[in-house]
Amino acid sequence: MIDIQKLNENDLSEVKEIRDYCLEYLDTPVSFSLEETKKWFKTENPEWYSIRVHDRERLAGYIRTNDYDDRNKTIFIGLDLHPNFRGYGYAFQSYQRIMEKLKVEKNIRRFYLRVRVSNFRAYNLYRKLGFNSIGIIPEAINDPEKGLTDVILMYKNA
Repeated sequence: MIDIQKLNENDLSEVKEIRDYCLEYLDTPVSFSLEETKKWFKTENPEWYSIRVHDRERLAGYIRTNDYDDRNKTIFIGLDLHPNFRGYGYAFQSYQRIMEKLKVEKNIRRFYLRVRVSNFRAYNLYRKLGFNSIGIIPEAINDPEKGLTDVILMYKNA
């Protein structure tokens, strides 16, 4: 069973840990200290969600939302999972749950996301979820290890 709740400050040490495992897939592949993470959380008050499975206390992952457009009813979403929880269908289920929640609560009509061209596993997940490719954004990420990296912009109608 998947439980998705609004992320709170008590989750931040686990969010930082999970984020550090996922750096190679992120738009900003930089590790932040826990203090920086807490400061960012207090300043930005992001609409992020925790993912827990099977009533476990530890986070399996978290869902990011940003660039919510109230007029056009669109939003960007993303998800990061701890490596121990990958390959069990949790990402698929979590995306389904959060998209349904946002569709109901915010009347979202379209979801967007970005994925690195090298992240085949995530790309295949997004296609399975019904996302379509819009196109490639060349050199969208300046990765300290890989240099300039392209991303695929994708969308899904609610």
